Amino acid sequence: MNTNVVKPSSNPLNRDWTISKRSERINITGSMKTNVTSPEVVCDSDNDLNRKEKEKMNTTVVKPSSNTLNRDWTFFKKSEKSVFNITGRVKTNATSREVVCDSDNDLNRKEKNIDDDNCNIQLLWSDFRDNTTMHGLKNANLKQRHRLRCCIWAVAFVAMACSLIYTTFEQVNIYFKYPTILNTHVQTQTSVKFPAVTFCSASPLKKQALPDIPDLEYFFLSHSVIGSNVLTPRLNLSLSEYAKYHLPISASWVKDTANRIEDLFLICKFDGKDRVCKSDMEAIITPVGVCYTFNSRNYVSKNGHIMTSQTGSTSGLLLYLLVNQNSYVYNDIMTAGFKVIIHDQNDEPDVIDKGFFVSQGFSTFASIHKTEYQYLPSPYKMNGDQFCVDTKSPEYKNPLQYYDVYSKTACRMECKQNHVITICGCRSPNDKGNYTMCYLAKWMECYKVESERFDQNGTVQGMCPCPTECEYNEYQARLSTGYFPAKNYDFIFNELGITNIRENLLELVIYFESFGVLKVEQKPEYSPEDILGLLGGQMGLFLGASLLTLTELIEVILLSSMVVGRRMYHRIVKKT
Repeated sequence: MNTNVVKPSSNPLNRDWTISKRSERINITGSMKTNVTSPEVVCDSDNDLNRKEKEKMNTTVVKPSSNTLNRDWTFFKKSEKSVFNITGRVKTNATSREVVCDSDNDLNRKEKNIDDDNCNIQLLWSDFRDNTTMHGLKNANLKQRHRLRCCIWAVAFVAMACSLIYTTFEQVNIYFKYPTILNTHVQTQTSVKFPAVTFCSASPLKKQALPDIPDLEYFFLSHSVIGSNVLTPRLNLSLSEYAKYHLPISASWVKDTANRIEDLFLICKFDGKDRVCKSDMEAIITPVGVCYTFNSRNYVSKNGHIMTSQTGSTSGLLLYLLVNQNSYVYNDIMTAGFKVIIHDQNDEPDVIDKGFFVSQGFSTFASIHKTEYQYLPSPYKMNGDQFCVDTKSPEYKNPLQYYDVYSKTACRMECKQNHVITICGCRSPNDKGNYTMCYLAKWMECYKVESERFDQNGTVQGMCPCPTECEYNEYQARLSTGYFPAKNYDFIFNELGITNIRENLLELVIYFESFGVLKVEQKPEYSPEDILGLLGGQMGLFLGASLLTLTELIEVILLSSMVVGRRMYHRIVKKT
């Protein structure tokens, strides 16, 4: 390599350096000539004889500072790690072709931080696009050779992303509607708790116990189910002889006029063992009068649950009941016998709408099955748009005023009572509370009429805020009957002083046919784990992505946010 070194000017302040390469020259004093493409050796005036020839070296010349007294030249070599300076100093760690600025250009570099930040953001997103595990994104690159291919992949990616967003929105929307499913199964148990059984005579009042009021029996007849203005015209209560009809009923009216236990129950047995009817039965006041409950809530709290471990008609509850039709008083039904309601101890007996009748002269076998219901509390709904009330929650407080335990039946009974009292201004003898007792005339002419209207008006009933309990039990009975008793037993009952057996006596057997308990459980249709699985499946189907792909996207967003935040910080600092 032939290199000519031109000696600088004698003026030290105006040195004119010339780098010669064969026939091409570069003047350092401002007139820079190009085409420095071949290997060359750079020499100065002091040590040009000591420099060794440098071969195979690409050299980049940086324009010097405008200050002629402080020119600082730097040359870089692409393939080597050392940086040579014309003045003799060596700078290291220059691994690639770059531009090294002098001290005057450092200020210009700081002013360009914002442009560098923009480049950093582009690099971050370019790196995410090229290396993400999300399918198809790296093919939507505008820098590739085929632009049509890029457009096709971009459209496909956007379409799949929109489909993913739509399906995700639909799935989340369905989840927050809290759909549910009912799971029904039978669970067999070795023993079960025997339910409460309430017995109500078809005549809640005993004729021999009625108070001494003129034409009282005829008064009940005129207001009975068969009463009419044609057959039984009503009494003219404005007459002075009927003054007692306008006096308040005494508080002891219900107990004084009701049937006694011994008037109704002859023999009581359970699991083949004799029971004392008087101690096992509890008198309760219902809308139809005094009824008697076997295995009531109070009995269970004192003596514990009555358990049964045997099935079939030879076990369970066996009762012989007396009808005593000679003591009947006219009322809303003309049936003779008993109404039987099988219910849970925590539920009030619905003596009007539930239960079944047993009649004298018949032996009735009732095989019962237990069903347990378990519904989910709010925000889940049951039976359409209704929410159940979680009575077993520690935070739950019973809203009822007259019943110790909440149940839908008890709530409806209290709501009905309050509704009728609001209209008539008094309560019936069968109601709870301390309101003023109605007198006989108003009881029949107002309270009874409004009570029947309430039972027949579903709109008024719907105004009662009485949600169903989330957990409750029901008992279904399957009945079979036969004549009772057989003729060869007549003399036995005659010796007991019971005559006209088929008119005044009946047999009732209540037992479990099996210990299989039907359980109805409400469960969420979607759990959080199900939603994550569905969303993961949708992401994999549309974009081939996973939750880790979301982590990659979140990482890029965070880093980009840091870059933008730094840029905003530099702008604020620059303004201040």
